[in-house]
Amino acid sequence: MRLTIEHKKAFLALAAIASASSMPAALAQEQSFSDVPSGHPAYEAVEFLKQQGVIAGYADGTYKPDQKVNRAEALKILIAPLVNQQQLLEFNTTVYQDIEAGTWYMPYVEAARQAFGIIDGPPKKNMFYGERRIQKAEFLKMMLLANKAEVGSFGEITLPLSSDVSNPEEWFYPYMRYALSASVTMIGSDGTLAPARELSRGDVALFLHRYLMYKSGRRTQALLTEAETEIQNILESLDKNDVAQAEYASARALLAARGAHASRPSEPIVRAAVKTAESFRALVRAYQAGVGGDFDAVIKLAGDAWNLADQARTLDASLGSLADQVQKTAKSMAGRARALKAGPPASCIVS
Repeated sequence: MRLTIEHKKAFLALAAIASASSMPAALAQEQSFSDVPSGHPAYEAVEFLKQQGVIAGYADGTYKPDQKVNRAEALKILIAPLVNQQQLLEFNTTVYQDIEAGTWYMPYVEAARQAFGIIDGPPKKNMFYGERRIQKAEFLKMMLLANKAEVGSFGEITLPLSSDVSNPEEWFYPYMRYALSASVTMIGSDGTLAPARELSRGDVALFLHRYLMYKSGRRTQALLTEAETEIQNILESLDKNDVAQAEYASARALLAARGAHASRPSEPIVRAAVKTAESFRALVRAYQAGVGGDFDAVIKLAGDAWNLADQARTLDASLGSLADQVQKTAKSMAGRARALKAGPPASCIVS
């Protein structure tokens, strides 16, 4: 059996979900920085954070969105909105050997360590390395912990998320998982999540803005759009017989849909999107089982996919076309598995 890209036509239903359930953030009326025009990817984030007093630009009227951010700068961006000046004055000594007395970022570092617990001190760490460039995984961890995000959400999901975030035992895995479920980050054009990527000022603004929007229930559209994109990625990967990439995409689709559900659990159309993502996850597992020649598993998982698609259709009829596609595929997979199980041994049921 071969899955084709023609299935994409059914995804217009998910696009409709995204439009119907969105609550777009208000944009600033005027451009604040000469190097962040309205067409810049970070424009909305930068303008919002400037209005909130979280970030500021330079004296020449620029923001320098491409400039790399070090650990000290990143920490200040995160901590400054959470403490007042009087509170900062209480943090006048430090445990870190590489921070001299009077260093501008020392109060923010100690507030982060003592008040928020988002960085380690002795005996684990004696150095802070404030001048070192901040990496994506580091920033996401600090941002989520500083804002008391429930990073244990969806802890039952320990699936590989990409080729470079595949081990749930890695320290950064829970933060990347939560960031996907909140649409703070998403897969790159190269198919990776790049936890070690050094961040720019534009990146930092984007991540923080997305999280704040998710926290206020304003990222449902983005999450459902991501679920749609990942379902397309599943089909494209299976069309190429790339089971590993299909598995990554199915995990990300599930997290995106579950994140949307966490924000709007009562909306039938969002609940239907979760069932749709779960049905595609079951299809991927059936495909994997078929590659391994486990025909009984194929039959069971194809049945699961069929039932989940039926539940999605029941919850919201706008997903009927997509549910039909899932059920057609599941029926074909199960039928092929039964035929191969009854006949001569075969190594797999996919072609």
